[in-house]
Amino acid sequence: MLWVKVIPAGLLMTMLRGMLRAEVLSGLPPDRILHDLNQLALDDLAQSHRFVTLFYSDYDPRSRRLRFANAAHNPPLLWKEEQKTICRLDAPGLLIGLQPEAEYVCGEIILQPGDIILYYTDGVTEAPGMTGKRFDETRLISLLEDAARQSIGAQEILEMLFKRLDRFVGNDHHLEDDASMVVLKVNEELVLPHVNNSYD
Repeated sequence: MLWVKVIPAGLLMTMLRGMLRAEVLSGLPPDRILHDLNQLALDDLAQSHRFVTLFYSDYDPRSRRLRFANAAHNPPLLWKEEQKTICRLDAPGLLIGLQPEAEYVCGEIILQPGDIILYYTDGVTEAPGMTGKRFDETRLISLLEDAARQSIGAQEILEMLFKRLDRFVGNDHHLEDDASMVVLKVNEELVLPHVNNSYD
């Protein structure tokens, strides 16, 4: 007889974070990181009858190069300052834990000063409003465009988006799902920390 112990969701996420951190330290490109994470997590996810979506990217501020890979997560939104347009950053890839032979694709883009990336979970776009309608991606894109045209910083953009989401959901209602957002905005100049190499 085979006993299968289902891992609680919270513990599973902690394990996955640890696995991901170890993969990130390897310095591999995003597609290899997702491939290796899928291999490492496959058995635990299968036993728990769960799958994971994940968008992973790394950014080099010196070259402004962003590399990314996607495991069926909501693709981030990219505001292109020069063109004043929004597009999705996406690359094909299956859910983590779905298939042992899953492959992922590494996308790459050179960002420009003023460009903005909004990473978000489906808890944002699927948040129900007081009228019963969902917040949806169209609304999120419109709000990001409004914020981007105001030439404000990443923190201000994030605060504005969460305020609009809270207002949409209503004070007496709680979000049914985790609603997370991260904003990255490319600055005009790269400011590196000063390192004092003197041994006085």
